[in-house]
Amino acid sequence: MPDDRRNLARAALLALTLIELAAPSQAQTPPTAATAANPVRAADLIDLPIVDESKATLGRVRAVVRTDDGKIQLLLPLGGLFGFGERLVPIPIESVVVTGPQVTVVDLPRDRFQKSPTWYGSHSEPLAATETIAISRR
Repeated sequence: MPDDRRNLARAALLALTLIELAAPSQAQTPPTAATAANPVRAADLIDLPIVDESKATLGRVRAVVRTDDGKIQLLLPLGGLFGFGERLVPIPIESVVVTGPQVTVVDLPRDRFQKSPTWYGSHSEPLAATETIAISRR
């Protein structure tokens, strides 16, 4: 039960942060695109649900990593039973948007993840929990 409360609190904090960031200040001009990039702490993304555009849940964010060439990826666990036998699949940060208390994968078909190579951790490192990254929101 404490994990459920912690996850709910984390989702609420992320939603409040996004609302605060979305509020225009007098010094800013409103974004003209349908989506805009906002800073989010890596720790706030961990354990958020990952859904496709039809709102079907794919899994939860396991980790946020940076590759050797500087690209940010979210790790999605696939398969397995109760955490055993699952594999991690990377999702490029450019392919997701934060939509409330969840992460939505855009422009990637659902079956793409089953065909994706397994992430083994080589050539990338986890981001520090306090590190801030830019992620799109809707």
